[in-house]
Amino acid sequence: MKQTDLVIIGGGPAGYAAAIRAGQKGIKTLLIESRDIGGTCLNRGCIPTKAFFRSQEVFHLSERAAEFGVQVKVDGVDWTRIVARKNKVVKQLTGGVRFLLKKAGVEVVDGIGSFLDKQTIEVIEKEKKKETIQAKHILIATGSKSAHLPVPGVDLDGVIDSDEVLDLPSIPEKLVVIGGGYIGMEMACILNTFGTQVEVIEMLPNILPIADSEVVKLLVEILEKRGLKIHTNAKVVRISKDKKLQVSYEQNSETKVAEGDYVLIATGRVPMTDHLYPEKAGIKIDRKAITTDLQMKTSVPSIFAAGDVNGKYLLAHVAFKEAEVAINNIMGKEATMNYRVVPNCIFCSPEISSVGLTEDEAITSGFDVKVGKFPFRAVGKALIEGETEGFTKIIADQKTGEILGAHIIGPRASDLIGELTLAMALESTPEEIAHTIHPHPTLTETVMEAADSVFGSSLHLF
Repeated sequence: MKQTDLVIIGGGPAGYAAAIRAGQKGIKTLLIESRDIGGTCLNRGCIPTKAFFRSQEVFHLSERAAEFGVQVKVDGVDWTRIVARKNKVVKQLTGGVRFLLKKAGVEVVDGIGSFLDKQTIEVIEKEKKKETIQAKHILIATGSKSAHLPVPGVDLDGVIDSDEVLDLPSIPEKLVVIGGGYIGMEMACILNTFGTQVEVIEMLPNILPIADSEVVKLLVEILEKRGLKIHTNAKVVRISKDKKLQVSYEQNSETKVAEGDYVLIATGRVPMTDHLYPEKAGIKIDRKAITTDLQMKTSVPSIFAAGDVNGKYLLAHVAFKEAEVAINNIMGKEATMNYRVVPNCIFCSPEISSVGLTEDEAITSGFDVKVGKFPFRAVGKALIEGETEGFTKIIADQKTGEILGAHIIGPRASDLIGELTLAMALESTPEEIAHTIHPHPTLTETVMEAADSVFGSSLHLF
């Protein structure tokens, strides 16, 4: 039986980050990964989808080149090269993570890890060879998997999940997306830009239920102008196949049909505990998620869990921070997670980002709400770039001046939300943001002007 200080099950953002940190701090660490180092994020999620997003940005801009006085002939999209570029980016990043693990002295085992008891893990390696490992501490970081949609027809050829959509042989003529969350909407926007006729079917009253309602309303208006069809309050009842795939759904007491070459199931993700057998270690689970406290400890003090598997926030940047907190506590340095300020980014077109409460949530929570908003069309840099749709919105408490939330829809929203996340973490006020000199001409001026308009008036908007 092999002995080590720390065993980590799962090599995604939480797992590899924890392994590198542990190795840097001199903890003897063994990392078990059953599929690919980097997990869903690097291989099948954040990174490959954003590589596609960048390709659609370039395509979108090239089609508008004449607006900028540039004569370019656009012959369309080479999907094979787009996929090849995506694969190259993924390979470079995953190779970099393996290098960092090696430099940190982490032993990596390719296989499936399962609990035998609270200190012992059995690994079935890819050659079916079994190995038993005992550790002082164990970190579960097995991530999540696509949720199953329990309707007839989900096993038909052409019905795909978020992994399979990344390696389609060609750009489909028609695509039906079941699920209007961030995964479904990102791929819907990307393929719509490339010329695919896309229909999105969402069971809830709105797409992107986590986003601010004013932001979602504008996004829907923009996407529908581009020909993307969105059906809300729509329940899928079956998928069938004739010449094309047909998705039958109920909406307003009527049965309707959406047709596509492919059907993308994007109904969310669930924690991945397959083959883990946490009950053998006495680990408590709540609705498939490993239960953890703010120190990332499970119900067993020597076992921790970080990332999607604990079901708190299915975001890579949260997983990185949870991993750091877990390692500090393993070393005896008390650390806790603070989930009060968590940024969220959705790479639709235009981008969406947010942190804190939505306006509706703030009102429901009983705050006396004051809102400041500034449109991108009033910012010089947005006009220069030809990307003027959207706005920056800041929600504050009228009584205390505290920033309760911030929401951005528009160019580079994912980059701009960082300033507002830091402001909330430092408990800064809108006045402090507004009084800070921001560079000109930049898109960050929307943040400054929105902050200025919370309790006063912005300079460049009457």
